[in-house]
Amino acid sequence: MSFLRFSFALILLGSAPSFVWAYDPHSNLTKENTLPKELNNVRISDVTGKKINLNISFRNSDGQDVLLSDYFAKGKPVLLSPVYFKCPTLCNYHMNGVTKALKQMDWTAGKEFQYIAVSIDPRENEEVSTPKKAAYIKDYGRLGAESGFHLLTGKQESIDALLQQLDFRYRWDEESKQFIHASGVYVMTPEGTVSRILQGIQWEGRDLKLAFLEAADGKIGSFVEKFALFCFQFDPRKNKYTIYAYRMMQMGGGVTLLILGSFLFIHWRKTTKNHRQGVM
Repeated sequence: MSFLRFSFALILLGSAPSFVWAYDPHSNLTKENTLPKELNNVRISDVTGKKINLNISFRNSDGQDVLLSDYFAKGKPVLLSPVYFKCPTLCNYHMNGVTKALKQMDWTAGKEFQYIAVSIDPRENEEVSTPKKAAYIKDYGRLGAESGFHLLTGKQESIDALLQQLDFRYRWDEESKQFIHASGVYVMTPEGTVSRILQGIQWEGRDLKLAFLEAADGKIGSFVEKFALFCFQFDPRKNKYTIYAYRMMQMGGGVTLLILGSFLFIHWRKTTKNHRQGVM
Protein backbone atom coordinates (compact mmCIF):
# COMPACT_ATOMS: atom_id res chain seq x y z
CA MET A 1 0.00 0.00 0.00
CA SER A 2 2.82 2.35 0.92
CA PHE A 3 4.55 1.59 -2.40
CA LEU A 4 1.37 2.45 -4.31
CA ARG A 5 1.02 5.71 -2.42
CA PHE A 6 4.66 6.54 -3.12
CA SER A 7 4.22 5.78 -6.83
CA PHE A 8 1.08 7.91 -7.02
CA ALA A 9 2.87 10.78 -5.31
CA LEU A 10 5.70 10.57 -7.86
CA ILE A 11 3.20 10.65 -10.72
CA LEU A 12 1.53 13.77 -9.29
CA LEU A 13 4.87 15.44 -8.64
CA GLY A 14 6.07 14.66 -12.14
CA SER A 15 2.95 16.02 -13.76
CA ALA A 16 2.72 19.15 -11.57
CA PRO A 17 4.94 21.31 -13.81
CA SER A 18 2.67 20.54 -16.76
CA PHE A 19 -0.36 21.49 -14.64
CA VAL A 20 1.28 24.78 -13.66
CA TRP A 21 2.34 25.50 -17.22
CA ALA A 22 -1.10 24.67 -18.61
CA TYR A 23 -3.00 27.08 -16.34
CA ASP A 24 -2.14 30.74 -16.30
CA PRO A 25 -4.83 32.81 -14.51
CA HIS A 26 -3.58 35.95 -16.26
CA SER A 27 -3.27 34.48 -19.74
CA ASN A 28 -6.49 36.04 -21.04
CA LEU A 29 -5.63 39.41 -19.55
CA THR A 30 -2.12 39.52 -20.95
CA LYS A 31 -3.34 38.50 -24.39
CA GLU A 32 -6.32 40.85 -24.56
CA ASN A 33 -4.88 43.89 -22.80
CA THR A 34 -2.40 44.73 -25.54
CA LEU A 35 -3.12 47.99 -27.35
CA PRO A 36 -4.80 47.34 -30.71
CA LYS A 37 -2.53 48.17 -33.65
CA GLU A 38 -5.18 50.61 -34.92
CA LEU A 39 -4.50 52.81 -31.87
CA ASN A 40 -0.74 52.94 -32.29
CA ASN A 41 0.45 56.54 -32.37
CA VAL A 42 -3.08 57.86 -31.70
CA ARG A 43 -3.07 60.11 -28.65
CA ILE A 44 -3.49 63.51 -27.02
CA SER A 45 -0.19 64.81 -25.70
CA ASP A 46 0.26 67.18 -22.79
CA VAL A 47 1.17 70.51 -24.36
CA THR A 48 -0.08 72.59 -21.45
CA GLY A 49 1.74 75.93 -21.38
CA LYS A 50 2.61 75.89 -25.09
CA LYS A 51 1.84 79.02 -27.09
CA ILE A 52 0.27 78.18 -30.44
CA ASN A 53 0.90 80.06 -33.67
CA LEU A 54 -2.64 81.09 -34.63
CA ASN A 55 -1.84 82.55 -38.04
CA ILE A 56 -3.56 79.63 -39.75
CA SER A 57 -6.30 79.99 -42.39
CA PHE A 58 -9.61 78.12 -42.26
CA ARG A 59 -13.12 78.55 -43.63
CA ASN A 60 -16.06 79.30 -41.37
CA SER A 61 -19.59 77.93 -41.76
CA ASP A 62 -20.50 80.93 -43.94
CA GLY A 63 -17.83 79.97 -46.47
CA GLN A 64 -15.57 82.88 -45.55
CA ASP A 65 -11.81 82.63 -45.22
CA VAL A 66 -10.73 83.36 -41.65
CA LEU A 67 -7.66 83.11 -39.48
CA LEU A 68 -7.72 81.13 -36.28
CA SER A 69 -6.35 84.23 -34.56
CA ASP A 70 -9.58 86.09 -35.40
CA TYR A 71 -11.31 84.27 -32.56
CA PHE A 72 -8.62 85.14 -30.04
CA ALA A 73 -8.76 88.88 -30.64
CA LYS A 74 -11.62 89.53 -28.21
CA GLY A 75 -9.66 88.96 -25.02
CA LYS A 76 -11.71 85.92 -24.01
CA PRO A 77 -10.62 82.31 -23.33
CA VAL A 78 -11.21 79.81 -26.12
CA LEU A 79 -12.42 76.20 -26.01
CA LEU A 80 -11.05 74.19 -28.95
CA SER A 81 -12.23 70.77 -30.20
CA PRO A 82 -10.41 68.76 -32.91
CA VAL A 83 -13.20 66.70 -34.51
CA TYR A 84 -14.72 66.01 -37.91
CA PHE A 85 -18.32 66.72 -38.68
CA LYS A 86 -19.24 63.57 -40.62
CA CYS A 87 -17.89 61.32 -37.88
CA PRO A 88 -20.54 58.66 -37.24
CA THR A 89 -19.69 58.01 -33.60
CA LEU A 90 -17.10 59.63 -31.32
CA CYS A 91 -17.26 63.22 -32.55
CA ASN A 92 -21.02 63.39 -32.10
CA TYR A 93 -20.66 62.21 -28.50
CA HIS A 94 -17.84 64.71 -28.05
CA MET A 95 -19.75 67.74 -29.31
CA ASN A 96 -22.90 66.65 -27.49
CA GLY A 97 -20.82 66.47 -24.31
CA VAL A 98 -19.38 69.94 -24.91
CA THR A 99 -22.82 71.43 -25.56
CA LYS A 100 -24.27 69.76 -22.47
CA ALA A 101 -21.47 71.15 -20.28
CA LEU A 102 -21.80 74.64 -21.77
CA LYS A 103 -25.54 74.59 -21.07
CA GLN A 104 -24.78 73.92 -17.39
CA MET A 105 -22.87 77.22 -17.18
CA ASP A 106 -24.39 80.64 -16.61
CA TRP A 107 -21.83 82.06 -19.03
CA THR A 108 -22.65 82.24 -22.74
CA ALA A 109 -20.51 81.54 -25.80
CA GLY A 110 -19.68 84.83 -27.48
CA LYS A 111 -19.89 86.83 -24.24
CA GLU A 112 -17.47 85.27 -21.77
CA PHE A 113 -15.69 82.76 -24.06
CA GLN A 114 -15.39 81.41 -27.60
CA TYR A 115 -15.94 77.82 -28.74
CA ILE A 116 -14.23 76.48 -31.87
CA ALA A 117 -14.58 73.03 -33.42
CA VAL A 118 -11.96 72.40 -36.12
CA SER A 119 -12.45 69.58 -38.62
CA ILE A 120 -9.52 67.22 -39.09
CA ASP A 121 -10.97 66.10 -42.46
CA PRO A 122 -9.78 68.29 -45.38
CA ARG A 123 -12.67 67.03 -47.54
CA GLU A 124 -15.24 68.81 -45.37
CA ASN A 125 -16.42 72.34 -46.09
CA GLU A 126 -19.21 74.78 -45.24
CA GLU A 127 -21.79 72.48 -46.82
CA VAL A 128 -21.16 70.18 -43.86
CA SER A 129 -20.34 72.71 -41.14
CA THR A 130 -23.32 75.06 -41.76
CA PRO A 131 -26.15 72.62 -40.90
CA LYS A 132 -24.03 71.14 -38.12
CA LYS A 133 -23.58 74.55 -36.51
CA ALA A 134 -27.28 75.36 -36.88
CA ALA A 135 -28.21 72.14 -35.09
CA TYR A 136 -25.89 72.81 -32.15
CA ILE A 137 -26.89 76.47 -31.87
CA LYS A 138 -30.52 75.33 -31.65
CA ASP A 139 -29.63 72.76 -28.99
CA TYR A 140 -27.54 75.30 -27.06
CA GLY A 141 -30.49 77.70 -27.03
CA ARG A 142 -28.68 80.88 -25.99
CA LEU A 143 -29.43 84.25 -27.57
CA GLY A 144 -26.48 85.60 -29.56
CA ALA A 145 -24.49 82.36 -29.33
CA GLU A 146 -23.78 82.50 -33.09
CA SER A 147 -21.00 84.98 -32.36
CA GLY A 148 -19.24 82.53 -30.07
CA PHE A 149 -19.91 79.13 -31.66
CA HIS A 150 -17.63 78.37 -34.64
CA LEU A 151 -17.23 75.29 -36.83
CA LEU A 152 -14.18 75.55 -39.08
CA THR A 153 -12.91 73.52 -42.03
CA GLY A 154 -9.64 73.81 -43.89
CA LYS A 155 -7.01 72.37 -46.17
CA GLN A 156 -4.65 69.63 -45.04
CA GLU A 157 -1.76 72.06 -44.54
CA SER A 158 -3.89 74.20 -42.22
CA ILE A 159 -5.05 71.16 -40.25
CA ASP A 160 -1.47 69.93 -39.95
CA ALA A 161 -0.22 73.36 -38.89
CA LEU A 162 -2.60 73.35 -35.93
CA LEU A 163 -2.61 69.70 -34.87
CA GLN A 164 1.15 69.28 -35.09
CA GLN A 165 1.54 72.15 -32.63
CA LEU A 166 -0.99 70.49 -30.33
CA ASP A 167 0.68 67.10 -30.93
CA PHE A 168 -2.80 65.68 -31.53
CA ARG A 169 -2.12 62.30 -33.17
CA TYR A 170 -4.76 60.64 -35.37
CA ARG A 171 -4.91 58.42 -38.45
CA TRP A 172 -7.20 57.38 -41.28
CA ASP A 173 -8.47 53.80 -41.21
CA GLU A 174 -9.06 52.62 -44.76
CA GLU A 175 -11.04 49.55 -43.71
CA SER A 176 -13.69 51.44 -41.73
CA LYS A 177 -13.38 54.64 -43.79
CA GLN A 178 -13.08 56.66 -40.57
CA PHE A 179 -10.52 58.75 -38.75
CA ILE A 180 -9.22 57.12 -35.60
CA HIS A 181 -8.55 59.75 -32.96
CA ALA A 182 -8.83 60.55 -29.28
CA SER A 183 -11.35 62.91 -27.71
CA GLY A 184 -10.47 66.00 -25.74
CA VAL A 185 -10.91 69.77 -25.52
CA TYR A 186 -8.21 72.41 -25.23
CA VAL A 187 -8.83 75.42 -23.00
CA MET A 188 -6.69 78.28 -24.32
CA THR A 189 -5.82 81.74 -23.09
CA PRO A 190 -6.81 84.83 -25.12
CA GLU A 191 -3.16 84.95 -26.25
CA GLY A 192 -3.26 81.41 -27.67
CA THR A 193 -1.50 79.45 -24.93
CA VAL A 194 -2.83 76.01 -23.98
CA SER A 195 -4.04 76.41 -20.40
CA ARG A 196 -5.79 73.08 -19.78
CA ILE A 197 -6.59 69.85 -21.64
CA LEU A 198 -9.73 67.98 -20.62
CA GLN A 199 -9.96 64.50 -22.13
CA GLY A 200 -13.06 62.39 -22.69
CA ILE A 201 -16.55 63.04 -24.05
CA GLN A 202 -18.36 64.19 -20.89
CA TRP A 203 -17.47 67.18 -18.73
CA GLU A 204 -19.02 69.16 -15.91
CA GLY A 205 -19.94 72.79 -16.49
CA ARG A 206 -18.16 73.68 -13.23
CA ASP A 207 -14.87 72.26 -14.52
CA LEU A 208 -15.11 74.18 -17.79
CA LYS A 209 -15.92 77.39 -15.94
CA LEU A 210 -12.95 76.98 -13.60
CA ALA A 211 -10.73 76.26 -16.60
CA PHE A 212 -12.00 79.43 -18.31
CA LEU A 213 -11.33 81.47 -15.17
CA GLU A 214 -7.83 80.07 -15.00
CA ALA A 215 -7.17 80.72 -18.70
CA ALA A 216 -8.43 84.30 -18.45
CA ASP A 217 -6.07 84.93 -15.51
CA GLY A 218 -8.82 86.47 -13.39
CA LYS A 219 -9.90 89.01 -16.03
CA ILE A 220 -13.44 87.63 -16.28
CA GLY A 221 -15.92 86.42 -13.69
CA SER A 222 -17.23 87.76 -10.42
CA PHE A 223 -15.30 87.89 -7.13
CA VAL A 224 -17.05 84.74 -5.90
CA GLU A 225 -16.13 82.86 -9.08
CA LYS A 226 -12.51 83.95 -8.85
CA PHE A 227 -12.45 82.99 -5.18
CA ALA A 228 -13.71 79.51 -6.12
CA LEU A 229 -10.65 79.07 -8.34
CA PHE A 230 -8.51 79.77 -5.23
CA CYS A 231 -10.09 76.75 -3.53
CA PHE A 232 -9.99 74.32 -6.48
CA GLN A 233 -7.04 72.83 -8.31
CA PHE A 234 -6.99 70.73 -11.49
CA ASP A 235 -6.27 67.05 -10.85
CA PRO A 236 -4.99 65.43 -14.09
CA ARG A 237 -5.54 61.94 -12.68
CA LYS A 238 -9.27 62.64 -12.26
CA ASN A 239 -9.44 64.98 -15.28
CA LYS A 240 -11.37 67.51 -13.19
CA TYR A 241 -11.02 70.27 -10.61
CA THR A 242 -11.03 69.14 -7.00
CA ILE A 243 -10.90 70.98 -3.67
CA TYR A 244 -7.31 71.90 -2.88
CA ALA A 245 -6.71 70.70 0.69
CA TYR A 246 -3.78 73.05 1.28
CA ARG A 247 -5.90 76.06 0.31
CA MET A 248 -8.62 74.91 2.68
CA MET A 249 -6.04 74.61 5.47
CA GLN A 250 -4.84 78.13 4.68
CA MET A 251 -8.40 79.43 4.82
CA GLY A 252 -9.08 77.56 8.05
CA GLY A 253 -5.93 78.98 9.60
CA GLY A 254 -6.85 82.46 8.46
CA VAL A 255 -10.36 82.20 9.90
CA THR A 256 -8.94 80.89 13.19
CA LEU A 257 -6.49 83.81 13.42
CA LEU A 258 -9.28 86.25 12.60
CA ILE A 259 -11.55 84.88 15.34
CA LEU A 260 -8.70 84.77 17.84
CA GLY A 261 -7.62 88.30 16.92
CA SER A 262 -11.19 89.58 17.28
CA PHE A 263 -11.53 87.93 20.70
CA LEU A 264 -8.24 89.39 21.94
CA PHE A 265 -9.15 92.85 20.59
CA ILE A 266 -12.54 92.83 22.33
CA HIS A 267 -10.92 91.61 25.54
CA TRP A 268 -8.25 94.33 25.30
CA ARG A 269 -10.85 97.06 24.72
CA LYS A 270 -12.91 95.84 27.66
CA THR A 271 -9.88 95.70 29.97
CA THR A 272 -8.71 99.16 28.89
CA LYS A 273 -12.15 100.65 29.48
CA ASN A 274 -12.38 99.13 32.97
CA HIS A 275 -8.95 100.49 33.91
CA ARG A 276 -9.94 103.96 32.80
CA GLN A 277 -13.02 103.83 35.05
CA GLY A 278 -10.90 102.70 37.98
CA VAL A 279 -12.27 99.24 38.15
CA MET A 280 -9.71 96.69 39.30
